[in-house]
Amino acid sequence: MNRWAFWFLISSGPVAACEAVGQRAASDAANAPEVYVSSGVIPLAQPFSILIEVCNETPVREILVDAIMPAHQHGLNYTPKVTALDEGKFRIDDLLFHMPGLWELQVDVDFNGQSVSYISELALR
Repeated sequence: MNRWAFWFLISSGPVAACEAVGQRAASDAANAPEVYVSSGVIPLAQPFSILIEVCNETPVREILVDAIMPAHQHGLNYTPKVTALDEGKFRIDDLLFHMPGLWELQVDVDFNGQSVSYISELALR
């Protein structure tokens, strides 16, 4: 399987504290800014979108989005499209989970040259 990564370069201003909705993504980094993932119902083998919100005052320089299915040791077959919305908010379109089960959405956020990794689990039935 091909492994892919998609970097989205942006130049956004500072992101103020937010009142995000959705699932908080986990990070092993100490004092990592909060990142939230919002999704509706995830369809099997059909494109869908999610929202990612970064809660931090440091500008987001880059964002990397990927997903893997840990039980099967494979990732996505298609590259999603990342769109910056307001400061600290991103829409990820054209995600496609081709198999049911547990997926890990991986988000790497670059805060002025310092990358912080996050994982959010998404289950598809």
